[in-house]
Amino acid sequence: MKAEVVVIGSGISGLTAAASLTKRNRQVVIVERNQKPGGALKHFVRKGIPFDVGFHYSGCLGSGGILRVLWEYLGVWSHLRVHPFPSEGNDSLILRNSEKSVQAFFSYERLEDELQQAFPNEAEGIATYLKALRDICASIPFYNLDLSLTPFLRAPLSSAKIGLAPFLTSLTKDPDLQAVLASPAFLYGVPPRQAGLAVHAMVAHAFISGAYAIDGGGQAIVDAFLATLAEAGVDILTGQEVESVLVKENQVAGVKTSEGEIYASHVIYTGHPTSLLDLVPDGIFRKAFYNRIRNLINTDSMFVVFGAVDDPGSLDDLTWVNHYAIPSGLDILDVNLKYPEESALLMTAPGRRYSDSALSDAQRGIILMRPASWDEVAPFSVDSGKARPASYKRWKAQSADRLLDQAKKLWGYSRIEPLAIGSPLTFRDKLGVPGGAVYGVQHCLNQYNPGARTRLSGLWLSGQGTLMTGIVGASLSGLVTAGEIEGLEPLWDEVRQCR
Repeated sequence: MKAEVVVIGSGISGLTAAASLTKRNRQVVIVERNQKPGGALKHFVRKGIPFDVGFHYSGCLGSGGILRVLWEYLGVWSHLRVHPFPSEGNDSLILRNSEKSVQAFFSYERLEDELQQAFPNEAEGIATYLKALRDICASIPFYNLDLSLTPFLRAPLSSAKIGLAPFLTSLTKDPDLQAVLASPAFLYGVPPRQAGLAVHAMVAHAFISGAYAIDGGGQAIVDAFLATLAEAGVDILTGQEVESVLVKENQVAGVKTSEGEIYASHVIYTGHPTSLLDLVPDGIFRKAFYNRIRNLINTDSMFVVFGAVDDPGSLDDLTWVNHYAIPSGLDILDVNLKYPEESALLMTAPGRRYSDSALSDAQRGIILMRPASWDEVAPFSVDSGKARPASYKRWKAQSADRLLDQAKKLWGYSRIEPLAIGSPLTFRDKLGVPGGAVYGVQHCLNQYNPGARTRLSGLWLSGQGTLMTGIVGASLSGLVTAGEIEGLEPLWDEVRQCR
């Protein structure tokens, strides 16, 4: 089989890269090891209820927002029904230590008013924090589409070396306010003491500028891409494992899969960067590169309970509100191994935001998640595909019960039936990432993450590890990788014409 470009992986970055290249009339083949494409965006169903794994709500989908502009360009937007959170929508935060409650609205003006009411003596620090987010993002082309893309990708921002923790402690000594301002770290998985202000700003700004839901959740996004790619004649080969990258005369020649060989002059790898090293012949990369990739620090994982209630009306208050419980101070992502259920906790019900009557069963679904450490599951770890020990099943059930007890204690939800449970082992095996790191490689201080380019001509990287995390970051990484092949500025010019 022959193609111009082989994309390894069909998560959002792979789908975006493929769709971007087909806009430039490239012949693209996607190879996916799972039976269904979509990566972490896929739905799974329990008792008729569809559950999202990797998508719950997003920013950047309003008029002129980069994700909307990108999807308009790719022809995906017309397949989606997107719903903005109403003005009262928010992330409702409970500070575990003080039991103070704060509504983090998806609006700079409303958020500032709320924070100043909750912390009346901290007005200057709050204003400085919000201004810093806006100023940083005004210098980033994904939030200021008038800017060229290349300078941003080739040189670090002046704010890139500023740590989030020292910045926040310079603004306020109040541990509750520190936790509130640091809380977007939950959406990119880097502990605030290791996080940079610039990365924090990119994630926080996306949501403070407006949050959005999508009918059908992550699966609807996958289906929209699949429809667009099918129209372009893209082959998606599922159930095939890529065994090696073919190299001829120091140039990519294609890939060898479990079903045969595919010849191509470009290969885009979208998985975790460490897994790529096993696919490339020895001697292709320098030892220093191997060591750097092998030693990348990953985000922690999550422990997740996917549950259901009998009465969907009991979840009305979760339709446009996500509940968070976080500890005070800057250690909001730390996991207490003795009492992990007392760590930060998110409760959300994305199915409540679906308007499609065909998805009415989703109205009863509820998701509880907390940060999780690999140390919690290390005693139960076996090779992927092998049966778990009975002790692992008992641990999961007990951990889920404790998390449900927290939901009852914090928010009064007492009748949630657990239908599925995800642990770091689950995410390691289902997503193919070391330690079940849900956000992949940390984008943190003192770590140099790989970019799209590699030393091997024709071999490219994409995905959360290369640019940014989450659906916005992974989508933009797919665009950037396609731009490295086609020319960054010409592709960027085409995209931003769709605003």
